[in-house]
Amino acid sequence: MTVRPDGRISLQLIPEVVAAGRTPADLAKQLRTLYSREMEDPEIAVIVRSFSAQRIYVDGEVVKPGEMPLVGRLTVLQALAQAGGTTPVARLREVLLIRREADGTPRVIPLNLNRAREAKLPDQDLSLKPYDIVYVPRSAIGNVNRWVDVYIRRNIPYSFSFRYNVK
Repeated sequence: MTVRPDGRISLQLIPEVVAAGRTPADLAKQLRTLYSREMEDPEIAVIVRSFSAQRIYVDGEVVKPGEMPLVGRLTVLQALAQAGGTTPVARLREVLLIRREADGTPRVIPLNLNRAREAKLPDQDLSLKPYDIVYVPRSAIGNVNRWVDVYIRRNIPYSFSFRYNVK
């Protein structure tokens, strides 16, 4: 049986069961309990055959936004480094970590990565879990620059360059 992205498995005769984050022995015990309502003395074996590729996502003001594999322990700052670093207009004081709870509801965790980089708040550089989303917002000046580019530079047929002569 393959564990779905929501961490559950579906089997016949019993309700869905949360399998992610549990030991094989613990899962087998719960399955035995559930199947004992339908069968006499069920024999259950849980064997891990493979691990699926776990992923995280980095988006916003990073050089290479997108999906990346989660292999071993990875922190938010390490994920940003793997994404090529942040852009000059990144707002590192207000990075968001979006994590799904066991019931599927998203939990937003605000992080101050400026403080984490200065080692003043190292607890802000959290370890990532499968399917976490790290979002780096744009700074206020980055929003102004974008507005000027979209609404002025691209819409007014006028060159904003200037020349000067030195004599």
